[in-house]
Amino acid sequence: MSWRDYLIYLLHIAAEIEHALMVQYLYAAYSLGGPQVPIEGRSKVAGWRTSLLTIAREEMGHLLSVQNLLCLIGGPITFQREDYPWDTPYFPFPFRLEPLTRTSLACYVYAEMPMEITAPPGRRLTKRYREFEQKDKARIVKAVTKLAAGHPHQVASIYDAVIQLLGDTKEIPDSCFDATTMGRQASFDDWGRNYRPGPRYLDPEGSLIKEANARVPRVIVAPMVTRTQAIAALQDIAGQGEAPELGLPNKEPSHFDRFLEIYDEFETVDGWTPTREVPVNPHTGFGSSRERATIENPESRLWANLFNVRYRMLLTYLTHTYRLAPDSPRPQQPDVRGTVIHRAFGEMYNLKAIAERLVELPLGSARSDKRAGPPFEMPYTLAMPVEDINCWRLHRENMIASQALCADLAPTASGDAARYLAGLGELDRQALDWVNAIIGGFAGRRHSA
Repeated sequence: MSWRDYLIYLLHIAAEIEHALMVQYLYAAYSLGGPQVPIEGRSKVAGWRTSLLTIAREEMGHLLSVQNLLCLIGGPITFQREDYPWDTPYFPFPFRLEPLTRTSLACYVYAEMPMEITAPPGRRLTKRYREFEQKDKARIVKAVTKLAAGHPHQVASIYDAVIQLLGDTKEIPDSCFDATTMGRQASFDDWGRNYRPGPRYLDPEGSLIKEANARVPRVIVAPMVTRTQAIAALQDIAGQGEAPELGLPNKEPSHFDRFLEIYDEFETVDGWTPTREVPVNPHTGFGSSRERATIENPESRLWANLFNVRYRMLLTYLTHTYRLAPDSPRPQQPDVRGTVIHRAFGEMYNLKAIAERLVELPLGSARSDKRAGPPFEMPYTLAMPVEDINCWRLHRENMIASQALCADLAPTASGDAARYLAGLGELDRQALDWVNAIIGGFAGRRHSA
């Protein structure tokens, strides 16, 4: 491998790690809640859910920023997640969709843990971090090492490797960077909507109040055209996730901080469970069933298949945005790339709505307390067709597949579910008209040629 090729390889690993962590955090968040949570515990559980969803949104920003760097150095982008050799020196632990537990929290704390916990110059580590070093760290490492068959890794290690190689001007010369890709990269203006940070709360001494800011998202979507910008973006991402220096005043709590806080609070749960009875690794029956729970209830499986189709639609839209250059908006010619981004946001909301329904639906028998869950099954491929017209045909086929599932669900749906399916069907009909018009434009150009 050339050094540039090796850098692309590392970035693909980083992207797959970010994607995997994001969906695991989402699944854990959706597992929280339910009628079994007592009144006195509901506020705490709701806080955990909000923190997990916030972290997942921030992981999405990390994922997009990694794609931007791949774009800058001329590498293929990737939104893959499975089929990676997880025993490379970088993957944190085996991929598992599971409800939030003490063990899964240990995995999340470990994955986001700094390579070395050090105090800022002139300051001491806080009492909590000293206790972590003395007591919790060894226990967490032992649990994750057992789960990962002796090969766990921290996310910080992959970013350290990428930043070190990226800073080597001999192995990665300036000729590797193509500034003309800026127009195709993701930006905060495109992807930061609804995720802009709110006000930061200060104490009387001017320091940020950790508890008040723990759930305020700061989504990093960093376009880049130079080596300096790329390194700065990766350092920002690493700091948000792993916080290489803890206890700095006026700094946001890192993902490590937030998971450690939930880890501590989880110990106070006594006599009740904060999660619904959702399975580990739910799936719809396609592929291997090892360590997976099949969603056997017919209605639940239809909703799970609908979830998978919309998940594929989201990943396809995300991939397609990097093939579309921004248009110059004109009254009679809408910005196609902007519309694809808008569709991607719509799928994020759809996945949330369907996931929240799946955790209420039965896994198998309706008489059982076991619930289903969002399966997050990857499509057989995320490779886009060579011809542009076939990319749009792929979008159309995904919409048609979704419409067929909605039609199967409609006869037995009622209340909110029926209203959601009706609204989704109408949005898909509008989207199909839009896609068909684009496909017709391609056909018209070929005919005129």
